[in-house]
Amino acid sequence: YRADFELPMPMPMPEPEPESEPEPESEPEPEPEAKPEPEPEPEMEPEPEPEGPLLAPEFQIFTPPFFVGYLNGMSSLIESGVSGQCQSRERIGIDAWHMSEARWHRVCPQGGLSYRPTGNVAATLSELDVLLTGGRLSPKSKATVESAVANSPPGRRLQAAQQAIAMTAEFNTLGDPLPKETPRPPPSESPPTDSTEYKAVVMMFLAGGADTFNMIVPQDCNLYKEYRSIRTDLLLEPRELIKFTTAGQTCSNFGVHARFQFLKSLYDKGQAAFIANIGNLAVPIKDKFHYRNVQRCHGLFSHSDQQNGAQTLKCQDMGTAAKGTGGRIADALAQGKKGLRTTSFSLAGTSIWPQGFATQREIVDSRLGSGRFEGYERWRDTVDNITMQRHGNVYAEAYASAFLDAIATTEKVGQALSGVKTATPYPTPSGLDRQLNQIAKLIRTREARKAERDFFFLTTGGWDMHSNMKQNLDRKFNEIDGALRRFVAEMEGQKIWDKVVFVTESEFARTLDSNGGGSDHAWAGNHFIIGGSINGGRIMNKFPAALRAGNDHDLGRGRMIPEFPWESMMVPLADWLGVSADQEAMTFPNLARFNRTQHIIPTHALFKEGGSGGDRSSGGEGGRGNGGSR
Repeated sequence: YRADFELPMPMPMPEPEPESEPEPESEPEPEPEAKPEPEPEPEMEPEPEPEGPLLAPEFQIFTPPFFVGYLNGMSSLIESGVSGQCQSRERIGIDAWHMSEARWHRVCPQGGLSYRPTGNVAATLSELDVLLTGGRLSPKSKATVESAVANSPPGRRLQAAQQAIAMTAEFNTLGDPLPKETPRPPPSESPPTDSTEYKAVVMMFLAGGADTFNMIVPQDCNLYKEYRSIRTDLLLEPRELIKFTTAGQTCSNFGVHARFQFLKSLYDKGQAAFIANIGNLAVPIKDKFHYRNVQRCHGLFSHSDQQNGAQTLKCQDMGTAAKGTGGRIADALAQGKKGLRTTSFSLAGTSIWPQGFATQREIVDSRLGSGRFEGYERWRDTVDNITMQRHGNVYAEAYASAFLDAIATTEKVGQALSGVKTATPYPTPSGLDRQLNQIAKLIRTREARKAERDFFFLTTGGWDMHSNMKQNLDRKFNEIDGALRRFVAEMEGQKIWDKVVFVTESEFARTLDSNGGGSDHAWAGNHFIIGGSINGGRIMNKFPAALRAGNDHDLGRGRMIPEFPWESMMVPLADWLGVSADQEAMTFPNLARFNRTQHIIPTHALFKEGGSGGDRSSGGEGGRGNGGSR
């Protein structure tokens, strides 16, 4: 997990001690040229700042689904012990058996909590406080535990005390919790608005760096000869491709990977377009010579850094302080003149793309579905008391905030999904299908949620193909094509396909040159965007003019410099959603660095209908900059 979970309050950080000169006894013969050697390079390690956000990577796994699983697991442990398959709802333990009288018997339970109280309730609570928190329960936490015990049946008071303590910040964090007198204000609810038409964006991230130069391949032209020359054992023969035509590119004919039969059918219907030659860019880069003299993305070719860059669209910065692109678009829509009701869902844990400055991502787990804290109604008052308490200890405060978010998210999503069924038979043979099935169900609850704009972020992994690339790519593309077929059928069944846009990203593409069966980390790549409102049937942006080794955009081994930033497709998408022109600078912090005519696809070129915010392009339509018209 990347260390970018920001704790909920800034705290002054100690200033770093200045590095002392090497002591004579540790370095008897100091040499002038040796001085810089021990100093770390600044971009490899963040310098401590006098003040700023504290980070806690361990909280990245404390997502609402996992938090609820933890609460249910602790309940099961306290109530039923280590029970494995012994009818407990959460399986804590293993399936254990023993032989007795020549017959196998399941061990139930396999173990349990052995503490037994010896005094009255006050003495028991005092002893549990010492055993479970080291005597750190604050007076307010003690009062919460006492209330939970008092409201429990006489025979269940010990379990109630253990359960209540196990939910406190003192049990789950270290140090003095430093409770504050002022309670946490309740979360604000957006007032209901007059319903407008619904729109949704589904962003699928191909985690690992997808080799997308085998997604679409030029055909019947010199570019294909260059492709064959540099790809060697990774190349696709014409028989492994489905041919299609496009306008405004160096080649009129291209081929899409043969596994993408359904995607090709959407292209033929004008509901899919390919976005070529795209990737992380801080500024435009003309060629490999210009590359040496301009600002570049932080940590080029690094998975985590480039994932951050693609999801924040501020790749020159390390970390995720800029928040996510989807989250910032949601911020703009919610804070705009129409005040649209927006929700941003993540099916990929704490990924940054759906997180805004004001918009909070709602984390959903496709495996758990609408998993909820099973004892919530019974423990509602206790949970409210624990989560309302604010703390001066940042870890205790982060825990309480995460607890509140977990309950709010799982209850809201659980209630929305309760009893919801898809409009079509929807098999889920893969993890990707399960994620899209969950998204489809959430979209079906749009009216009940009074949703106006939804954002969904999901990931599919396994794209870091340093070996067996052709075979693995064939399998992954086949999985995606089948999942798209089922998802689009469901959207059509819900009669909402023209209001949903599905788009892909990856941290980078891969080398055109083979490493002997696989390809390595590179840069520019190709992606697709689909939807009932897409003005498709063409390749957007300009496909690379050359693929031969050593061309002016090749950094070596076919690491191609992208000519177009991710903003080229995200800006018109935001316009279609309703982001106004005066909100673009905040929504896309790097946009002013690019030439709109050359680098950004016009909204009317990408969509059949103009954006709610109006088309702000000053040209760029056609093959010269952003792909030809059909």
